[in-house]
Amino acid sequence: MKFNLVLESVVIILIFSALTGPALSDESIDLDPEGSDGAAWHQFHLDPQHRGASSSSAPRTNHTLWTREIGAQAGSSVSVAEGLVFVNCVDEIVALDQGTGETIWAAPFERNGDVCCSWFTPVYSDGRLYFSGMETKCLNATTGEEIWSFAPPSGRGAVDGSPAVEDGKVIASDWDGHHYRCLEEASEREIWNFTVEGAAQSTPAIADGRVVFGAWEWGLGGKIYCADLEEGSEIWSIQTENSPCGSAAVHDGTVYMTTYNFNGNGDLLALSLSDGSLLWRREISPTDSTPTLAEGKVYVCGGVEGFSSSKTYAFEAATGELVWETDEAEKIGDWRCSMAYADGLVFVGRPDFDDFGGTVALDAATGKVVWSHPGGGSSPAVADRMVFTVGKGRVYAFGGAGEEEDLQ
Repeated sequence: MKFNLVLESVVIILIFSALTGPALSDESIDLDPEGSDGAAWHQFHLDPQHRGASSSSAPRTNHTLWTREIGAQAGSSVSVAEGLVFVNCVDEIVALDQGTGETIWAAPFERNGDVCCSWFTPVYSDGRLYFSGMETKCLNATTGEEIWSFAPPSGRGAVDGSPAVEDGKVIASDWDGHHYRCLEEASEREIWNFTVEGAAQSTPAIADGRVVFGAWEWGLGGKIYCADLEEGSEIWSIQTENSPCGSAAVHDGTVYMTTYNFNGNGDLLALSLSDGSLLWRREISPTDSTPTLAEGKVYVCGGVEGFSSSKTYAFEAATGELVWETDEAEKIGDWRCSMAYADGLVFVGRPDFDDFGGTVALDAATGKVVWSHPGGGSSPAVADRMVFTVGKGRVYAFGGAGEEEDLQ
């Protein structure tokens, strides 16, 4: 869920937009997230609802299983399935062996040359991999061979937003082409398209037969939309004061979504999935972070280094009451980072201006640091007892000491 940072003599940020207290143990806790068995992280923020909460156990130390320098895109996340880790490497998708980090295959694609970068996440579904550059592509997940490709009629490529896959449908965007398009998963046939006011940047969130996404315009706020999954017809939309550049998370009839403020703090909104009515609103550091939902809490982070405070927050999901927040002096959190929850921990990144400068595991109940590492930090993913994250072109895999043998 986003902006693209550019350095120009003095540092200038051009934002093309952007984007849960159980006991600490090594055993899995039963969160029962739909579509996850704890051994996989198939889509951006885990699943089509984007709850970001894995049922996997999680490492209690920063023990590093492997790292690989493959030019991974800062701000992106990975997906994990069938023993493979799928990585966005700017103009190619790379599949790594989950246990060793060795490259299995690499597939080039045409990136959107109008922006410096796009931090989308590849999506795995039923043996296939989906992602969007100038075209939305479907690859064989085992071999990287192309199965089909869809070129948006607008001629405009996606920026930052990943496709979402559910119920035989792939929903992808074309950014300044102002559309979200629903394609047939088995082919590139378009089922419906939806026109928005502004840049179509969200990774669509899908729940209860509905699709939620945002659109924004520089400094002019934007809109959050809800459409019918089958027909693409609008169910509701709301105008927002700030810009909904990131992506929504949906649980139990509630939509949680952040908005980015170009001139101050942004918002965390809780909306009714039924009609879009506002349930509560909280002011937070400006962010594109997709909220993480677990244990009745909403976890979110934000801040642009050098311009606003880097902070991480936990709120009560039902009321919006603040549970904890990190001290801004700790520099934990970033506007491009969507956190991951597993086994009583939340995983978040530290900023390093236009990249990431570390990974932090926080106690989900208290916000206290459990462990940290100076590498990685970009939108972590948790699968099969491992934490995966990107930073400075590298992919990092953290796991318990001795687990290398178990994973091979």
